[in-house]
Amino acid sequence: MTHNTPNNTQYTHSPLRHVLRGLVAGAARRGSHLRGDRRGASAILGTMLAFALVVSLVAMVQVSAVPAWNQQTEFEHLTAVETDFAAFDESVAKAVDGRQTRATLDAGVDYPTRALFVSPAAGSGSLRTTDPATARISGAVATGKTGTYWDGSEHAFDTQQFVYRPDYRYLQSEPSLVHEGTAQYTAYGGGGEVGATQSLVDGTKISLVFLEGDIDTATSEATTFGVVPLSAGTDYITVTDSGTPITISVPTRLSEDTWRDLLADEPNVRSIDYTTGADSNTLTVELAPGKTYDLRLSRVGIDTPGALQPPAYIVDVEGDNAVLPPGATHRAVVEVRDAQNNPVPNAVVKASPGLTAESGRIVARDTGTVSTVTDSDGRATFVYTAPGSIDGVVNDEFDVVVKDDGGATVDRVTFDVQLREGGVTDPLRGLVAAIDDPGFVYADVDGNGEFDGADYRVNNTGTRGDVKYDAGTDRLVVPPSTGTIVSDRDVTLAGDGVSLHVDVVATGSNSRVDVDAGSGSLAAVGVSVTSVSGKDITVTAGDEIDLSGASITQGSKDSLSIEAGGDITLDNAGVTVAQDSNSLRIVSTNGFVSARSADISGKGDVRIDGADGVDLAGAGLSGVKDNGALDVVSARGGVNLNGVVMLGDGDIVVDAEGNVFVVGANIASTKTDVVITSDSGMVSGREAAISAEDDVTITAAVRIYLPDSSIEDEDTPELNAPEKEV
Repeated sequence: MTHNTPNNTQYTHSPLRHVLRGLVAGAARRGSHLRGDRRGASAILGTMLAFALVVSLVAMVQVSAVPAWNQQTEFEHLTAVETDFAAFDESVAKAVDGRQTRATLDAGVDYPTRALFVSPAAGSGSLRTTDPATARISGAVATGKTGTYWDGSEHAFDTQQFVYRPDYRYLQSEPSLVHEGTAQYTAYGGGGEVGATQSLVDGTKISLVFLEGDIDTATSEATTFGVVPLSAGTDYITVTDSGTPITISVPTRLSEDTWRDLLADEPNVRSIDYTTGADSNTLTVELAPGKTYDLRLSRVGIDTPGALQPPAYIVDVEGDNAVLPPGATHRAVVEVRDAQNNPVPNAVVKASPGLTAESGRIVARDTGTVSTVTDSDGRATFVYTAPGSIDGVVNDEFDVVVKDDGGATVDRVTFDVQLREGGVTDPLRGLVAAIDDPGFVYADVDGNGEFDGADYRVNNTGTRGDVKYDAGTDRLVVPPSTGTIVSDRDVTLAGDGVSLHVDVVATGSNSRVDVDAGSGSLAAVGVSVTSVSGKDITVTAGDEIDLSGASITQGSKDSLSIEAGGDITLDNAGVTVAQDSNSLRIVSTNGFVSARSADISGKGDVRIDGADGVDLAGAGLSGVKDNGALDVVSARGGVNLNGVVMLGDGDIVVDAEGNVFVVGANIASTKTDVVITSDSGMVSGREAAISAEDDVTITAAVRIYLPDSSIEDEDTPELNAPEKEV
C-alpha cells in the first residue's frame, strides 16, 4: 500500500486549497493577529441566532396569539353593536308612538394596529331589509264603530325584517342581529339564538309592528338611518271573536322552540302552529276564545321617507241619529283610518246630499263645500242645516265618503237625521252655533256675532305654555278656524261674554281649564272641554250658559263646576267626572237648569241646582262611588224627572219648591236613602220605579200621585201627603 506524504508529488487537494494553506501557515509563523477573529465569529453567530429566535417568536405570536386577540376585538364589537341594536329597538318603539328618530349601527369592526404584527383591514357588516312577507289576522270582531271594518274577516299586511350581519374573520359563530317587528334576537350560524324578546302577546294586549324599508348595503363605517312612523299605533281597538277563535300569523326566522319558550307563560295563547318555508317560516297563534283583547297595529319605516298610508275605512265620531227642528244646524264628525286602525291625515272626504225632498244642506265646516280633507287626527267636521219648514216628521240621511288618490270611493258612513215640525224635545249632541270667522280669536265689541266695526283680534297672552285669551270687558269669540286648543298647562278663556266654537283639551297633571264669561253669557254649543289628568274645570257666567250638545269631562281627581247667574242649558250634553271623590256642580243661582236627554255622571257628590227649576227629562244621572250624594234641588221652581234614570250609592235627594214629575222614572240608591220632597206642590208620575237599600221617603205639600209605580226599600216606604194614590 502506498502512503502519500507531504513530499509526494501527488496531491489529494486542489492547487488553490494548497496555496491557501500555505498562506495561513506563513501568517501563523509571523505571529499574525488574525487569531482574534475567531471570537468575532462567535458574536455574529449569537446575534444571528437571537434574531432568528425573535423572528420565530413573532411568527408564533402572529399565528396563535394575534388571532385570539382579534377574536376578542370582534366579540367586543358584537357586544357594542348589540347595544346599538337595542337602541334601534327603542327607536322602533318611539315610531310606534308617532315619534321620528334616527338610529346608528357601527357596521364594521376596527382591528387595532400592533407593532411587529400584521392586523387585517377594518371589517364590514351588511344591513338589509328582507323581502316582504305576509302577516294575517282573522276572526277579530271589533266592538263599537270599527266593527264595520273588523268584522271577523281576514286582514293581511305586508311586513319585512331588518337584519345586520357583521363580516367577522375570527369568530366562528357567524352572528346575525334580527328585528322582526314583533321579535328581536341574535341568531348564530349553527342555529342557536340568544337575547330573544317578543311583543306580540302580553296578556290581553296584542301588538303587531310591521317594518318597511329598502336597505341592502355593506359598509365598514358607522351607519345612521331614519326610523319613521308610517302608521302610528297610538290607540288600541277592542276585539273579540264571534265563535271562531282569533288567529294571528306572522312571518319569522326565529325558531319554533324559542317562540314556544317566549309564549309559554301567556295564558291567552291557546295553541301555537309553526310552518317552515323557503324564505321564512310562519308562526300562527290562536287566542283563547270568549275574551276581549286590545289590538294595536303599527307600521314603521326604516331608512325611508315614508308615505301616508292609504285610507281603509271611515267611521262616525259624533252626530249620528240626530233629532232637529226646522232651521237647526248639526255637527257631524268623521274619522278616516288606515288598515292598521290609525288616523289618516289629508284624506279626501266628501258629503252627499240628503235623500228626501225636504233634505237639509250638508257642507264641510272648514271649506263651506261638500269636500274637505282630514286634519292631523284623521278627522273632518261637516255641518248639516235642516230646512226652514218641515211637514210633520221627516227621516233624512246623508253619507260621507272617503276617496283614494285616484278619486275612487274607499268607504262610506251614513248619518241618520230626524226632522220634527214645531221644535224638538231631545236635541242631540253636535249642534253648532253660527258665528263669523275671520280666521283668528277676536273681541266682539258690539256683540252682534260678526267681526266688524270696532272688533279687534285677541292674541294668546299665556306664558310658559299656558293658553290665555282674554277680551277684558268685551265678548270673546273663539271661532272654528282656531282649531282644537290643546295645552299641558292652564287654559283660560275670558271676557264679558264668551262664544266658544272649538274643543279644549288640557293634558297636564296640573292643568286647569277656566272659561269665565264675566257678567255676560257663555255659548259653547256642541264643543268638547276635557281635562285629561289635570286640575279643576270651571265654567262660569253672570248671565246664561248654553252647553247644548257639549261634552265636559274631568278625567282627573279634581272637580267640575258649571255656574251661571241665569239659565243653564245642557240638553243632550255629556258632563262627567271620571275619578273618585270629586264633586260635580251645576248651579244656576237665579235661573233654570235644562239638561234634557243629558248624561251626567260623577264619582263623588253630584249637585244640580236651578233656582227657578230643573228639567232632566230623559236624562241619565249617576253618582256611584264613595257614597257620594246625588242632589237635585230648586228653591223656587219644580223638577221634571220624567223618563230619568238616577243611580247612586249614596243619598239621592230631590227637593223642590214646586211640583216634582217622575213619569217613567227609574230612581235607585244601592246603599242608602232616596228622599223626594215637594214643599208646595205634588209628586206625580205613572210607572215610576223608586228604590233604596235603606229608606224611601216621599213628601208632598198637596198630593202624591204614583199609579202603576214600584216603590221599595228595606222596610216600608214613607209617603207623606194630604192625598196619596200609589
